[in-house]
Amino acid sequence: MFRILLLIAVILIGYDAIAHQGLYTRNAWASVVGLTGSAVDSARELGQGAREEPGTVRQ
Repeated sequence: MFRILLLIAVILIGYDAIAHQGLYTRNAWASVVGLTGSAVDSARELGQGAREEPGTVRQ
C-alpha cells in the first residue's frame, strides 16, 4: 500500500514539475514548513510558560 502511495506522489510531483514548473509542490512544501515552524514555536512558548509559572512544585 505504501509503495502505491509513494508511486502516486512521485507521479504527481513529476507532473507538477513538467506542467506547472513545480508551483503546487513549492506551495505545499511551504505550507508544511510553515505548520512545522508554528508547532515548534507553540511548543517553545508552552515550555517557557511552564518554566516561568510561579507556584509550581517540583518533586
